[in-house]
Amino acid sequence: MAERKSFFKERTVAEIMDLNKIRAYKQKNLIKKISDLDPSNDCLELRVRILPGRFFIGMDSTFESAKKCYKHGDLISLTQPKTQKEAYDCKEIPLAIRQRDFISELQRRREEDIHVLGYSWYPVQGNDRRKRVVHFNWCPEALRVYGYAETIANGIEVNAYADAKRVKKEGADIVCTVPSRTKKRPRYVVKLQHVPVDGSTERRAVIWSLGCEREAPLHSIYNIRYTWETDRESSDRLTFYPHDIAAYIAVAAYYSKQHNLTPMEMSPFALFSKKGADIYKKLCNNVLLFDPTKNSKDNLRKPYIAEKDILLARAIGIFGPNEIAFWDFESGRDGRLSNYNWSIK
Repeated sequence: MAERKSFFKERTVAEIMDLNKIRAYKQKNLIKKISDLDPSNDCLELRVRILPGRFFIGMDSTFESAKKCYKHGDLISLTQPKTQKEAYDCKEIPLAIRQRDFISELQRRREEDIHVLGYSWYPVQGNDRRKRVVHFNWCPEALRVYGYAETIANGIEVNAYADAKRVKKEGADIVCTVPSRTKKRPRYVVKLQHVPVDGSTERRAVIWSLGCEREAPLHSIYNIRYTWETDRESSDRLTFYPHDIAAYIAVAAYYSKQHNLTPMEMSPFALFSKKGADIYKKLCNNVLLFDPTKNSKDNLRKPYIAEKDILLARAIGIFGPNEIAFWDFESGRDGRLSNYNWSIK
């Protein structure tokens, strides 16, 4: 495995085991235990299973179950407009729709009953009607990529192609170069498509078609997904990864400097608060799971992506979307996204 740049390095299992160990045997109040961890000194060892039981049927290991869950787990289907006309008539921005749906789908469930991985939506116009998917895990990870780019790597390069007459109705194509998280790896080239940059009514429909083309990160290469034989949904869907989301954040910042707030206003991505990012950082550096299928001395490992998705969904459910999945810059609560602290020291 390629070596990560120091900015992105996380504690190893052995390093986490050296911390002050706390064990959790129940799912209830688990998120509060994680939130209360001292990031410098504490290790929480989970002796509970996070993934839903249905993903263990016929599987030989939790690793295989986690891959299956990542591909077929539950998503929140946003209560978005269904047609172009409905979108034009809709006064809600994507943020308001997300927050309402997060409250409905997460805050009204018991903590241990939340097994959601992220959220999804569909385009309301154009030829590409694939489902768009955002995993909760990739939202704070995108902020880490953006923070690295802004503070160390001379930013994310933004090249906008927004002069065509069709931009008003179809959005802009914007090519970004995003730093890699691994050493000696060149920047990723990400082409965002259908980015709303015009403040007209059409922006309300354009945003749901947001797409991207990019050099595939290794994880997405292996994210091959086929629906069940009886499933009517197409197997093909577009999953946004950290570099895609970081690119969109950079685009929003680029246009904000030109006093154009449309890309930020219409952003479909949940920008995590400082508290949400801190919980994610603890999942990466302070949490271990006991896994009897793990071939190691202590049967301990770090959380898989699907498990982090679920635990972040539970954090939204317990603390509320405004506390976890909403970046509050204006009140001063969160400060700049680029200034979030990702150090593990």
